[in-house]
Amino acid sequence: MTAFRILILSLVVFWSCSTPKQSGISLPEDGEFFDLLSEYNVFDDLVPNEKLTKYEVTNSLFTDYAEKDRYVYIPDGQSATLKKDGFFDWPVGSMMVKNFYYTVDQIDTEKIIETRLLIKDETEWKAISYVWNDQQTEAKISKVGAVFPLTIDHKTEKLAFDYVVPNKNQCKSCHNKNEKIDPIGFKYGNLDTDISVDSKSVNQLAYLADKGIIKLNVFQDSINSMISYNDAGQDIQERALAYLDINCGHCHRPDGPGNTSGLFLQYDETRSNHLGFCKSPVAAGKGSGGRIFDIYPGHADSSILYYRMASVDPGSMMPEVGRSLTHKEGLSIVAEWINALEYDCFAQ
Repeated sequence: MTAFRILILSLVVFWSCSTPKQSGISLPEDGEFFDLLSEYNVFDDLVPNEKLTKYEVTNSLFTDYAEKDRYVYIPDGQSATLKKDGFFDWPVGSMMVKNFYYTVDQIDTEKIIETRLLIKDETEWKAISYVWNDQQTEAKISKVGAVFPLTIDHKTEKLAFDYVVPNKNQCKSCHNKNEKIDPIGFKYGNLDTDISVDSKSVNQLAYLADKGIIKLNVFQDSINSMISYNDAGQDIQERALAYLDINCGHCHRPDGPGNTSGLFLQYDETRSNHLGFCKSPVAAGKGSGGRIFDIYPGHADSSILYYRMASVDPGSMMPEVGRSLTHKEGLSIVAEWINALEYDCFAQ
């Protein structure tokens, strides 16, 4: 073997050994999932892939006080386009990544419990969860769900509960829009907030548009931006509706699985009957707790909505999946709103 050929062979070996890990996101074939989260190449040693864009929401779905990190991936050269309803039309190959974790202040160490993925294929979105190992080095697919007994510190309390990772079917039960899976929190009204980028405050929608993640259009002029339900300085009804929108509205909407109830809990809903004022339940059964109205204005304790939000009984609680604890802070907001309502259910 000549010295030249030896040199070339040595360089090939060097290049093959020193080639950095591929930076691209990997996606399985339509309708399939990888067994390991690492196969998607979304994280490297818990550091998000540079192809992921982190985003924030004004209002977050309550999940037993878990913290969340949210990322979106769009194939190069494509964007998600704003629709009239405030949601987006996504290109094939898009992906949403959400980590659910607890902090040092909650469990004495920061630990990711699960990562949920939404992947857009040729026909619709598909959803799946991955459960992390104790070493935080890998997460495995969890089609049938999982249960983790936890105790967390929350304010002055210690809360013991079972953290439930949803199974594949439960993912669809929440993300169900016209019988197809669709994102929940990533919508215009819930993204219109200021975020910090390179130590500067910028509007998130403008930032995502500048990066080419989303395309805005004339529809934005008719969409209401949501206030934060945590902002005590805002109107209590707007706070309550913001909370109900993100925690209940994905089901209780005209194109959601709870549409037969006639109870619609969107931020911009104004019809008193669809908000549940003096409305008798369609088929609540045990879930009514003996109460006669979805919302009994001036009487939170006598309202079905309040009762089901407070309950942790699987036969009564709402939402039906996604939590094991009562969200006391959210319940307090809704109670304050209902108690302040002046509406006579028995007026002739």
